[in-house]
Amino acid sequence: MTETNIKKHVPLPQNTPAFMCGNCGAVSLDANGICNPSGKGVKADWCGSKSSRKAEFCHNAVHNERYRCQKCGKVSVNKSLLCEPELMKKNP
Repeated sequence: MTETNIKKHVPLPQNTPAFMCGNCGAVSLDANGICNPSGKGVKADWCGSKSSRKAEFCHNAVHNERYRCQKCGKVSVNKSLLCEPELMKKNP
């Protein structure tokens, strides 16, 4: 019997609702995952459009495990909200 390692990334649909942080610009499926929820939208509002903002960590250290999309540069607490997520390295 062969063991398989399934780690395929499955992004959520474009109509998935998410909250946006007013401090760092990250998105989250849960308003409690970010420190300053400033709006609610759907994945189509940000996914796929290039970010002019530098990827940041949470200023208030609420949730510093973040993912950055390799395709558009957007940041999210939930990797399933991004099309090509990579874990951001924490600041020293």
